[in-house]
Amino acid sequence: MGAAALVAVSACRGSATPGPRHREVAIEELTFAPARLEVSPGDTVTWANRDIVPHTVTGVEGRWDSRLLASGESFTLVVRDDSPGEYRCEYHPLMTGILVAR
Repeated sequence: MGAAALVAVSACRGSATPGPRHREVAIEELTFAPARLEVSPGDTVTWANRDIVPHTVTGVEGRWDSRLLASGESFTLVVRDDSPGEYRCEYHPLMTGILVAR
């Protein structure tokens, strides 16, 4: 097989299995932005509190929790098979988001 064919095969294999992604969610004005995020196991998601009040990022089913995040703090989650689902701020129950398995 020539060098060009090996490069083509490598390129095809590389695009078929994307690696883990890093995603960011801003906490601003009592919202999570984006509120809906597609994730796969191995991805990391970082929530950054850019609001003036503290918040939490808590999985509704209690599988994960950031604990209290003061303004300027962040929380990073490595997505596992059981991570997707709804989440909320424990202090502001109308603040909700969802991690959707892709």
